[in-house]
Amino acid sequence: MRSENSGAGSVIWITLVSVSSVLFSLALACATPFAAIAAIAGIWMSARNAFVLTFAAWLANQIVGYLLLGYPTTWDSFAWGFAIGLAAMLAVATVVLVRSALRSEWVGLAIGFLGAFIVYEVLLLAAALVLPSGQEAFSAAVVIQIFWTNLAALSGLALLHRLALAAHLAPPLRKAVTGEL
Repeated sequence: MRSENSGAGSVIWITLVSVSSVLFSLALACATPFAAIAAIAGIWMSARNAFVLTFAAWLANQIVGYLLLGYPTTWDSFAWGFAIGLAAMLAVATVVLVRSALRSEWVGLAIGFLGAFIVYEVLLLAAALVLPSGQEAFSAAVVIQIFWTNLAALSGLALLHRLALAAHLAPPLRKAVTGEL
């Protein structure tokens, strides 16, 4: 169920998560937790705004990477940026698709997060098969570390959402997982 006043809340929430994405990008560079962002967006926002938020977070990550962190301006770097963006958008699509089958907000968040993480990592692994990269980036140890980073980010973003609600900075964006798109 969407709030009647979700327009202002959506703008505030997109802004808060985009700012968080910039902080994640500065701290984690290539390990920005897009699965966590996709799960939060897909569960608590309309489908349209979930995609807008995820795109805004990806764009913020790319801007920080190229302008502040010195990502190389090579074709393969741009291709990886595109692959990351595509994987993030397909991760949020996964959450939006599964949320209609779930009636519990927190169960939806957990299952949506797991689905988003799997889709995101599988798509990046597929990209690694055709783009120049080190396959060691997909070792079990690295994927497990990225999972824990995403889980920590998911927890932090869920807390940020609850604090924003408590401070009346944003109305509830999705009170329950209803499948309403």
